[in-house]
Amino acid sequence: CVALQNEDMEEDAVVITALNVVPFCCHADLLLMNRHQLVEVADNLNAKLPSAMRIDTTASRTDSFIRSSIELIV
Repeated sequence: CVALQNEDMEEDAVVITALNVVPFCCHADLLLMNRHQLVEVADNLNAKLPSAMRIDTTASRTDSFIRSSIELIV
């Protein structure tokens, strides 16, 4: 199990998100992922994240945007 800790400045709160599995190993791992793999990681994170923190994976978002969003969360 892995826990992510993020601050919610609007609510002045700390958000703890527990993950059942580690979605990727490291930054280098993310750099090697294709779009399908990045979306899978984002979907796994989104399943646990509060709606305000979910990663947008719509077709208009680039791989770089999705990768950066994942890195920002973790």
